[in-house]
Amino acid sequence: MSTPVDPALITRLRDGEEAAFRAIYDQLHGQIYRMILALVKDTAKTEELLQETFVSLWLNRQKLDAEQPLYPYLYLTAKRLAIDHFRKKLVEANASDYAKKSVANSTNNTEEAVFFEDLNRFARETINALPMQQQLVFTLSRDEGLSYDEIAERLQISPNTVRNHMVSALRTLKLRFTQHGMIYS
Repeated sequence: MSTPVDPALITRLRDGEEAAFRAIYDQLHGQIYRMILALVKDTAKTEELLQETFVSLWLNRQKLDAEQPLYPYLYLTAKRLAIDHFRKKLVEANASDYAKKSVANSTNNTEEAVFFEDLNRFARETINALPMQQQLVFTLSRDEGLSYDEIAERLQISPNTVRNHMVSALRTLKLRFTQHGMIYS
C-alpha cells in the first residue's frame, strides 16, 4: 500500500510547482514502476510507460483534487497506458500476420514484399518530415488510435487545432505519395 501524498503537495503540484512534482515522483515512482513491470514484463517498456504516466500527471495537474488520494489516479493512468500498449501490440501483430499471409498467398511474394517495405519506409519518412506538432497529432491519431478530443486533451490544444493539424498532415502525405507515383489523384 502506498503512503498518502500530502494534500498540500498536491495543491502545489496543481499550481505548477516543479519541486512538488519531483517530490511526488520520488515518493510514488517505485510503486508505479513495479506495478507496470508486473503487467508488461519488459523494463524498457515499463520505463516508457512510467514516464508517460507522470507526464500525464503533469499535463492534468490542474484537474487534481488535493483531498483525493493520488496513488489510485496514477495506478489507473499507468494501467490504462499498459492496456493501450497491449492493444497496440495486438493490432500490430494482427496486421503483421495479415500482411504475411497476404504476401505468402501472392504469386509474386518478393516483389510485393519489397513494394510494401518501400511503401512503409516512404510513409514513415514522410511522417517524420512533417512539422513536429502535425507529426505528433498524426501519430497519436493513427498509431495510438486516439480521437481528436483525446488528442486535444492530452496536448492541451483545441479539437479544431487537432483537426487542422490532421488535415495539413494528410494533405502533405497525399501530395508526397502522388508526387512519387504511389497514388493517383
